[in-house]
Amino acid sequence: MERLVAAVLAAGVLQVLLATADDHYLLSRIAFGPCANQNAPQPIWDAINKFDPQVFIWLGDNIYGDIRRPFNFLVKERTIGPWKNAPRFIPSSSSEMLSRYNSAKNVPGYLRLRAKAKVVGTWDDHDYGLNDAGKELSAKTTNQRLLLDFLDEPQDSPRRKQDGVYTSYTFGPPGKQVKIVLLDTRYHRDPLSSDGSVLGDSQWSWLGKELRGPPSAITIIGSSIQVISNLSGTTGPLFYMESWGRFPKERDCLFKLINDSKRDGVFFISGDVHFGEITRYDCAAGYPLYDITSSGLTQAVEKVSQILGQFRSIGMHLQ
Repeated sequence: MERLVAAVLAAGVLQVLLATADDHYLLSRIAFGPCANQNAPQPIWDAINKFDPQVFIWLGDNIYGDIRRPFNFLVKERTIGPWKNAPRFIPSSSSEMLSRYNSAKNVPGYLRLRAKAKVVGTWDDHDYGLNDAGKELSAKTTNQRLLLDFLDEPQDSPRRKQDGVYTSYTFGPPGKQVKIVLLDTRYHRDPLSSDGSVLGDSQWSWLGKELRGPPSAITIIGSSIQVISNLSGTTGPLFYMESWGRFPKERDCLFKLINDSKRDGVFFISGDVHFGEITRYDCAAGYPLYDITSSGLTQAVEKVSQILGQFRSIGMHLQ
């Protein structure tokens, strides 16, 4: 990997510098973020627009399309833990989903970004249609169309014909290319308690072809849920965050695929959890894998407590 320096802010920001790059053609400024409640103030767009990214990547929960049921315990509302009511969330109608997308799409700061940057993205559970949902969601086909409309996906795009919103993009001239691979961790995902599949057979086949394809200087894999973090292993049994760690066999397959592909310069970006962190995993790829989590665009962390784990790391500087 050539020189890569990444700084992570409230919204993820990647300042990518390649030593031999021609800045006129190089993709050098990428911003990413998830978790944008359409009913909340969104001043973060001012900072993102000031950074002036060439590409912005939505990592899911681009709207909150489901309906949260209020529940209070010991004065404060509880959304996790054994005291939460079930179901905590219920789906909304397609017309209500569309209304929420329209609200999100017309936020002034986001309108300014759309006018000057390429916007791409995937989804997570709340814009998929229901908190923590997977392949069982009956509205997923309709909600896929709503997401792709929000992203201004062309009507003849393959994404409108396939099952799931996974896709990839390659920017820059040969030898200086940045490849962005966006996963769909919802459409084919088995139940959380199953240790089954996250991506499904068709997406696994596609991902293998993407990683074994032409090389790029950098390959960014976007996952709506964290890939490396083992937070769930340190917070159980009171609660378990969604992550690839809930599907250890699938995560092992992902790491093995990256290793077997012999692809240089791969790292992950992720969201979902409403806090930011950088995690590292020393696999057999010949270099460490990093997962840069930035979450969320309309949430802030009131208190920070460090949870140590096997894959947790602080700061990132790759040389």
